[in-house]
Amino acid sequence: MEELRSTEALDNEIRNDARKKAEQILAKAEKTALSLIENVNQKVQDEEAAAQKNCDARLALYKKNKEAALPLEKQRYLVLTIHNAVIDAMNEYFDALKESERLDIIRMLVERSKDLLDGKTFNATIIGFKKLSADRMLKKVLGKAYSSGTVGDERLISDEAVKGFNRREGVVLQSEDGSMICRFTLDEKIKEILDTYSRELAETLFCGRIPE
Repeated sequence: MEELRSTEALDNEIRNDARKKAEQILAKAEKTALSLIENVNQKVQDEEAAAQKNCDARLALYKKNKEAALPLEKQRYLVLTIHNAVIDAMNEYFDALKESERLDIIRMLVERSKDLLDGKTFNATIIGFKKLSADRMLKKVLGKAYSSGTVGDERLISDEAVKGFNRREGVVLQSEDGSMICRFTLDEKIKEILDTYSRELAETLFCGRIPE
């Protein structure tokens, strides 16, 4: 009987020790888990803060670049608007002219260059005008220096086209010895007008005040 009690006491002691050790292990595991959770939470907060800081910096840079680009973009748009308005007015003006009046503009360009053409004989490629009318004009201006003319395609002068201007008309003179080629076109006249009078034209179109 005494032996049974000793065995039971030993068994109880073992159980109590096991329970205490288990409680200690659980307590330690809980403490470790809490520590891990705190570390994870802190890491998440740090990463979130870093991401927000990076996002704020990129947003600030974007706003800065956008604000810096706005005045330049506004200026480009203003220049383009004025240019388009001037070209539209030029198209309306030249569309209203008779062919003889447009050819007269070419005549003035040729007359202005007579000194450069002196001493040579020229053939002409006539673009956009009636051949007979252009022949007569060139013969009148150049006299014996004008030999003959042929009708040409507008693609011959398309490389000098003013953007937005609708007419490809003019004459291309080539000396018979091949040493000189001269172009006299409405595009050249438009360029001359834009270079010389663009400000006056813009102010006239916008009632004396360039928009801002």
